Parts: sequence; structure tokens; C-alpha cells
Amino acid sequence: MLKKFPALYLLAIVGTTIVIPAQAGVQRAFVASYGLNSNTSFNCDIAHPCRQFLAAVTVVNPDGEVVALDTAAYGAVTLTQSISLTAAPGAYAGITAFTGANGVTIATPGVNVVLRGLTINSQGGDAGILMTAGAKLSIENCVISNFSISGSQFNQKGVLVQTAATVRMVNTLVRDSDIGIQLEAGASANISGSKFIGNTYGIFAFNSLNGTVTTAAIYDTMVAQGVIGIYAFAFASTATARIEIVRSIISNYNEGVRVESQDGNLASASIRKSMVTESGLYGLSQSGNSSTMTSYGSNTLTNNFSNFNGIHLTASPQ
Repeated sequence: MLKKFPALYLLAIVGTTIVIPAQAGVQRAFVASYGLNSNTSFNCDIAHPCRQFLAAVTVVNPDGEVVALDTAAYGAVTLTQSISLTAAPGAYAGITAFTGANGVTIATPGVNVVLRGLTINSQGGDAGILMTAGAKLSIENCVISNFSISGSQFNQKGVLVQTAATVRMVNTLVRDSDIGIQLEAGASANISGSKFIGNTYGIFAFNSLNGTVTTAAIYDTMVAQGVIGIYAFAFASTATARIEIVRSIISNYNEGVRVESQDGNLASASIRKSMVTESGLYGLSQSGNSSTMTSYGSNTLTNNFSNFNGIHLTASPQ
């Protein structure tokens, strides 16, 4: 038996508009040497890839990814949402930072960025990766090189993080730059299985922001050839800079590991199960009344002009 509905009720049903939220983009987009940036109309799908990262990132949902399909240069890019940029296995995915510019720029609060398998090279650029805002940055299986200009006074950096983000670097090569990686303003980094070669400063934990702690934990990593290998420097009254080094090799620097504090702030370095060798001045160097250098008995310090400068603490292996 059919039920009868009032006419007004039927009109209300007919007049109802069902709204389905529009999808902002796609989960995965692609770039290729043969792609076209105009293929954003196809969402840079695998059959219609875009040519550059800067086009493909515009069609991807937050937490999506852009994949480089083949060997090519894919251009500098600014990332404004959580996203992954990755190269397909065996593909060279290049980014060049030209004069006054950066390779990858991240400046949006709260974003999580993953960079995997990229090669970032400088042609006069300021930084390979610049992060001034964001939550997390993962750098995996990348090569970052040549961020150095004669007379630049260490203005060029392979990686520069200027915000309290969590940074993870795994199996990455950073070479021939003024500073390999510089961490500031409460950034916290874990660096493992990586190589820093030919950088004036290899790994630099610097803090001049009161009330914050900048840290770098370094594992199974090689740092070689330059002025200071690994450096913790606090430069504000309530700022802290801290580095921890485990199972790593630091060689052929004027100073292998340096810790320094000014204005009553706190800076500390600890090193264990590691080798510091071939230092032109000091293997381990401490400066400032509120800085501490701790060397565990499991370290090897050899062939340095002097193993120690300043005050250092020794501790049993733990």
C-alpha cells in the first residue's frame, strides 16, 4: 500500500540540493622530462605528467606526493602544505638553486615535508633547503652540494632550518658548502647514516633565541674536511644548543667538535663510540663558562695536533 505524502513535503524533497564536497586534488601526481606544466588539467596523472615540481604540487591533496618518473631537472619549488617529493628508483631528480634563490623553500606553519632521492645543486643559490616554518622535515637519500661562494662569510647553506621543527636526515650526502646543515630557533634534528664532506662547517647547531633548545643527535655519520666539523653555539642569555654524537667519524678539520657559549647561555656536546682524527688544531674544543664537552671513554682521538682545548669531562662508557 502506497503512503500518501503532503504536497508541501514532496516539494521540500524535490527542492533539496545534495552537496558533495569537492576534492581539493589528488593523492599522487607525477613529473617527467617529457611532461607539460599545462597537464595540471589532468591532475598531472601518470599518463599526463607535468614538467616541474612547482606545477605538480598545486594539484596534490595535503599529505600527498609528487613522483619524478625519469631523469631530468625539475626546478626549484616552494611547498605550502604537507607533501612528499620523491624520485623513482634509478631516476635523477635535480633541483638547481640559482643566485639569490633556494632549492626547496618551506615557510608554512604545521606542515610535514618529505624529500626523497633528490639532488639539489647550487648555481649561486642561498640554500638547498630553507625551512622558516613547519612541523617536520625528512631528508632521505638526497645529495645537496656546492652552496658556497668565495667571500660569502658562511651565508650559503646546504640545509637551513630556522624554526622549532623536527628534522630527520637519513643516508644523505651534503658536500662543498659553507655550512652543511644549520639548525636554529629550537630545531631538533636526528642525523644518521649521512656524509658531510668539504663543508666549511659540517653540522652547526646555533641558538640565539631565548627560551629555546636547539639540538642535533648524530649517529653513524662521517664529517670530513673543513674548518669546524660539528659545532654547538649558544648566543643568547636563555638559549641552549646541544649536540650528541654516537658511532661517527670526524676528520680533517681545524677543530673536529667545538662547543661554545656566550652571555651565560648553555651549550653542550657529548661524544661516544666515535673517532676524531687529523684535526689541524683540536680534536675536541670547549669555549665559554657555561659550555660543557663530555668525551666518553669509548672514543678514539688520534693524529690531532691537540686532542683537547679548554675544559672537557671524561666519562665511562655507558
